Amino acid sequence: MRAARMIPAACAVLGGCPAAGWAQEAELTARSPWALLAQALLSLAVVVALIYLVYFGARRLTDRHVDAHGDGPMRVIQARHLGGDRWLYLVEIDGRRLVIGGASGQIAPIAELGAPGGERRDEV
Repeated sequence: MRAARMIPAACAVLGGCPAAGWAQEAELTARSPWALLAQALLSLAVVVALIYLVYFGARRLTDRHVDAHGDGPMRVIQARHLGGDRWLYLVEIDGRRLVIGGASGQIAPIAELGAPGGERRDEV
């Protein structure tokens, strides 16, 4: 007799009885659709916020190490895509302007333009 009273309690605690699952399902269906929608939207907002924080946190840490936005002696003034994997860059280094070409993992200087508004010297 005592064992008969313990079985339903053990099933409910362990979640092994179908009645326990039905009780949870009945609890979910008793909530309004608007409450479920609000819960889903809130969950989505939390996930998007976490992705945002991780992305921009990692980006900020990386920029600090690379000094990508620093006031160093080099800056890319303009980049043009020429098609395929070919690029053309206008770079300023210590006041000198260089035209640099890049393709297939290779980078080569094409011309040195000198200072802005100065004379042009070809290095081809």
